[in-house]
Amino acid sequence: MKLNIIIEKLNELYPESLKSSYDNVGLMVGSMTKDVKRVLLALDLTREVMDEAINNNIDLIITHHPVLFHPLSMIDTDKDPGSIIRDLIKYDIANYAMHTNFDVVKMNDYLSSLIGIENKEILSESESLGVYGDIKPTKVEDYILKVKKAFGIASCEYYGKENITISKVGIIGGSGSSRIDAAKEKGLDLFITGDVSYSRGIEAKRLGVNVLDVGHFVEHLFTDVLNEDLKNLDSTLEVLTSSVDVIPYVRY
Repeated sequence: MKLNIIIEKLNELYPESLKSSYDNVGLMVGSMTKDVKRVLLALDLTREVMDEAINNNIDLIITHHPVLFHPLSMIDTDKDPGSIIRDLIKYDIANYAMHTNFDVVKMNDYLSSLIGIENKEILSESESLGVYGDIKPTKVEDYILKVKKAFGIASCEYYGKENITISKVGIIGGSGSSRIDAAKEKGLDLFITGDVSYSRGIEAKRLGVNVLDVGHFVEHLFTDVLNEDLKNLDSTLEVLTSSVDVIPYVRY
């Protein structure tokens, strides 16, 4: 299948026009006329993922986070991302990114479905970002265990009251701590997001908002959605999920 057809169909599902103003989505590197047979899905296009794509004769890498986020004034091919751009061109591998446009349409809806949130509504209406809704009344400690299991994470950080029962939960995948005010406005019992700084955690506690930091890497679950989308698009496409796209830190 031609790359332009794949992008056209994905753009129907996740319009690039929905991206945030600061974001960069769409084709990062490659030719729209390229024939695509093998696709690799990953959260980030790291050196490890790039090597994995080369070793597996991949035609197209689809990532959530764009490898080209800020304009480049030079391309140093001895360092990333310059060496990654060099290898994309050298090995004729295209790269397409679906970031905040995917977030608006699907990310938080999908993540919320994994942790049992029902009767969902938009959390931040101005950005069409995040969802919140109802869960079966549950002790917060028990619900945190459920979240960890659903997202496949070994640990997380909780800023809030202990020994409480919660029933109204919201989530923004990735870095959503700047929307703590929206969580308070909606009267959430628990707000789930990632990349919560110490100062933001303290602010949340001051505002009376219980926050669970599950990290940024849970967004890699977008590959499950894309895998299904691509199979529905063309069953002859061979779709692989990266086995080396992992959390870039170890928590001791």
